[in-house]
Amino acid sequence: MHYTFIDIEAVWDEQLHEAYRQIDPVGAGQLMRNGQQRRRLPCKRIMAAAAFDLELHEEGAISILGLTSWTTHEHGDEREVALNLLEHLRARPMTHVVTYAGLAAELPMLNLAAMEYGLVLPHQLRSGFPVPLRAGMWRPHIDLALELKGQGRDWAHLSEIGLRIGLPGELFIGKAHVEQPTTSDEWQAMRQRVAMDCVLTAVTALSFWRANGRLILNQAAMLHHIASWCLRKGLVSGWQAEALREVQHEMIERIFHQLEDEV
Repeated sequence: MHYTFIDIEAVWDEQLHEAYRQIDPVGAGQLMRNGQQRRRLPCKRIMAAAAFDLELHEEGAISILGLTSWTTHEHGDEREVALNLLEHLRARPMTHVVTYAGLAAELPMLNLAAMEYGLVLPHQLRSGFPVPLRAGMWRPHIDLALELKGQGRDWAHLSEIGLRIGLPGELFIGKAHVEQPTTSDEWQAMRQRVAMDCVLTAVTALSFWRANGRLILNQAAMLHHIASWCLRKGLVSGWQAEALREVQHEMIERIFHQLEDEV
């Protein structure tokens, strides 16, 4: 089975907000509990996107097919970033698209971009697309946050789940604050950020599906494989690279302990 884990990052558009404020000054002036201005989703624009492609084999092996990212710094504007992501998915009609809280974030943002620029969403992301599912079948789009929530009341942040399954906290630092990059180094950091979010979503999803018996998977081997691939590809640098090396070493120890237990 093939899976594509996607993520986008969006930036506040002051001009859109000002236009909306002229229509609804009360609504546009709403504040959040911390006193900061509420940044309504339609007044944001996509500035970066990424897609992480995996194939899972029946015996539990994982093939990493690639990680692709796009930013407005390289591609010019929001339309081109959205178009590249949508075309990436359209070229993979048999893949299952996975997001974390995508029903509340990625899908609305991509719908807004498609409406503005005359684009068409691939079938995995279309609203109201008929999905004749039987018990146990995988949906074309899977919102992992919704699956994890289940019938509970609370939504979990990806960072909370990552910490629970043993990932270093350094991999999640800065996720709650997104700013418009201004330098080449900052754009490179943004590119790494959106790419790593896809990887972290994949790791969380695979762990969750394994726990629920939907996949045959050695979790320690999976974590080591993905961490090693990210390091070889130079996906992260600095303290995040050190965090991934920490994951590598810990998973090797865990695998050795598993082998000892089997003997």
